[in-house]
Amino acid sequence: LQISRAPVREALRELEGQGLLVFVPRKGVFVANFDQEDMLEIYDIRYMLEYRVMEILIEQNKLNETDFVNLRGFVNEMVKISEHGLKLEEYVASFSENDVAFHRYLWNKANRKWSARILRNLYYQLRLAMIQDLIIEHDLARSAAMHYEIVDCLEKRDLDGAKEAFIRHIVTLEMKKITPQG
Repeated sequence: LQISRAPVREALRELEGQGLLVFVPRKGVFVANFDQEDMLEIYDIRYMLEYRVMEILIEQNKLNETDFVNLRGFVNEMVKISEHGLKLEEYVASFSENDVAFHRYLWNKANRKWSARILRNLYYQLRLAMIQDLIIEHDLARSAAMHYEIVDCLEKRDLDGAKEAFIRHIVTLEMKKITPQG
């Protein structure tokens, strides 16, 4: 690639900081292995933070009609992606990017800088978990439709409904049924 070792080392350190690589002294650099327990822990963290975000959005009435239009726009894009009839590998990354954008929009609207920062720092792990779930589930249209439920509940200011829709969204059929701590 005609580059020195320094930028490569820096890139590897950045990927390690994102939790995607693991440095093993005197052995090398390896791709991080996320087992089911790791994914469940990531989902627990995500659940706790995002549930609190939804509480704030509803309690402080932080979402307006424009926000609901924007959120449904993300969902419409996910539905459109899921209906293309392409191979799963060809659209799962694009779908998960829209999924994360939907949730990032909610994080930012809640104006909780530390929660948003933690969730952004978990972005790559969340995205890997989402991609893994989408590959296991194979039903992107159903996954996209779950987002409509979340938006509808937020619009009705129904926190319990939003909580249930969110749990259904993040816990796939293939994973053991858990209720995240919180």
